[in-house]
Amino acid sequence: MELYLVDGTYELYRAHFGYPSRVSSKGVEVGALKGYINHLQSLKKNYKFIAVAFDHTVESFRNKMYPGYKSSRDSDQIILNQFPLAEEVTKYLGIKLLSMKKFEADDAIASVCFTLKDEKIKIIIGSLDKDLMQCIRDGHIQMYSTRYKKYITSNYVYEKFGIYPFQVPDFLALVGDVSDGFPGIKGVGIKTASTLLEKYKNIENIISNIDKWKHEIRSGEKISEYIKNDIQLLKLFKKLATLRTDVNVPRKVIEYQTMTNNKTKLKMFSDLYSLNLNIQD
Repeated sequence: MELYLVDGTYELYRAHFGYPSRVSSKGVEVGALKGYINHLQSLKKNYKFIAVAFDHTVESFRNKMYPGYKSSRDSDQIILNQFPLAEEVTKYLGIKLLSMKKFEADDAIASVCFTLKDEKIKIIIGSLDKDLMQCIRDGHIQMYSTRYKKYITSNYVYEKFGIYPFQVPDFLALVGDVSDGFPGIKGVGIKTASTLLEKYKNIENIISNIDKWKHEIRSGEKISEYIKNDIQLLKLFKKLATLRTDVNVPRKVIEYQTMTNNKTKLKMFSDLYSLNLNIQD
């Protein structure tokens, strides 16, 4: 049994940049929406259990923690206008929608993984978002890149970043995450972060052992000073990068089973936005 979790925010943005522009008869841009629907229809042919997580408001509790965190100010209004349409059509396609407001789509996905961790079900997360790599548990939870058509496992994470999935929040705290709007610690790149995390496992141990490693790594003296000066900020960045697992999501696998299309509403939706959808069960 497999459950496919769609990062709806990621997929809509991917469609926005990957599909040609499409304008409805009323002048509404729906190119990303069309690509998104095509993706869901394709998934529905292959999976009986699917959920889509969205955070169309963009802002979350993290914006209160750190003013520089990503927000709707950084988003193109053309894509933002298609978020509520994507959520609406998800329901017409008979797919479970997890619409986040206080939290992010990633938090919803992480919460589903945590909630169903003891179930005999394989979970596939459709995304290439680095944040979500912390959810990976080989044999149980994998990611799938719809862009590169490949599965993301612990080995992939280690080969690319030199860390294990559980270390992703520590890693991002050190190197930063441009897409989420926090810079990390000055002077710390992928190599330095992975070297420190390989030996000390997390930022707490890195902080408590500064006087040991500052003489052992390249530019250690300088980097140790940067960390000492920004210890509280480093801890905050880890909190920002750590996904919540306590979001209220359906607790039973059966609740993620796909339903038949609402043909009537799907046809009306297709006509209203000039989507020319192929409406099937």
